[in-house]
Amino acid sequence: MQKNDTVEIDSLNGPIKILLVRPNYRIGNALIMSPIIETFRQRFPEAQIDLLTTDNTQTLFRHQRVDHLLTLSRDAITRPWRFPAMLRRLRKEKYDLAVQAGPSSLTGLIFARCIKSRYTMGKGKRGQHWFDIEVNGEQAHAYDIPQMFARALGTPCRDRPLMTLSNGERSIGRGELEELGIDFDDTGRATPFVALFVGGHLDKRLPLSFWQESIDALESAGQRYVVFVGPEELRHADTLEQRVSAGQYGALCRPRPLRTFAAMLHHARYMISPDSGPLHIGAALDVPVMALVQKRKSLKFVPRGPADIVLWQPEARQLLEAVIRPEQFQGRRTQEPPEPGTNSTMAGALASR
Repeated sequence: MQKNDTVEIDSLNGPIKILLVRPNYRIGNALIMSPIIETFRQRFPEAQIDLLTTDNTQTLFRHQRVDHLLTLSRDAITRPWRFPAMLRRLRKEKYDLAVQAGPSSLTGLIFARCIKSRYTMGKGKRGQHWFDIEVNGEQAHAYDIPQMFARALGTPCRDRPLMTLSNGERSIGRGELEELGIDFDDTGRATPFVALFVGGHLDKRLPLSFWQESIDALESAGQRYVVFVGPEELRHADTLEQRVSAGQYGALCRPRPLRTFAAMLHHARYMISPDSGPLHIGAALDVPVMALVQKRKSLKFVPRGPADIVLWQPEARQLLEAVIRPEQFQGRRTQEPPEPGTNSTMAGALASR
């Protein structure tokens, strides 16, 4: 576990072997690091670049410029004897550089430090120096991490996640939406609609009543919409479908495979969601997102592009106002939300770049 003397990134050149380590099982956390892949590919175009991820998130990285996808199974947590087997496999590859792409991951740190690569790279915590190539910088937002790696590499980096769809996948998404009643013109452009993702983790969720009221508000304004129900919210699907069926502008979509869902979302005018993995999928597809924020901790994770919107503890009428007049909410910047319990609208909170 002893690290070498500090080395310069310029000492690595030519057809080297690089392992990016991000074994996180949550969709959002995995996607947040995705710009790092292209950053390393630009800096080392001749390198073999492999990615260690999980079986739950590997599909996110399909069509990206990695040579090999290596996966940890989620049950490795309950079957820790699988870790040594993976470590032995990785050691045989004799990597020149192992990169811990997620600085908060203990599992990632163990793999990056224990596969006996020539060098290691990552960001230490609290002033500690754990790597041969240290990544420096202050993190105010989750999207800052790829930017720190980009600065260390001297390479540009996009300021939102990246997910790549094939033409075939886009066609599948179109077909699924047409089944739901969304029309497409001769150029392949969908009738404008907003996508509402009913989901989220624990205290990030919004109550069922909010979604029912939002459906009513969109119907009253004649706005096209599709309600996507996550697996954990499937119990609400029948209730929401009854609400949607009572109107004429919406449709409900039950859970689909992850990439099919992404291919459908690709065609949306706006992605509306609590702080969730699908919110980052929208950002990764360059779909403008409307983040429905319940907790201050979520402000460090919401996408922060010029067309993105943040609604702080919203009501249905505020959601509708942002759908109808998004330009009034785009690009706003504030450092702190109102005190808990007050309802107001914010956009791009904590959007330092």
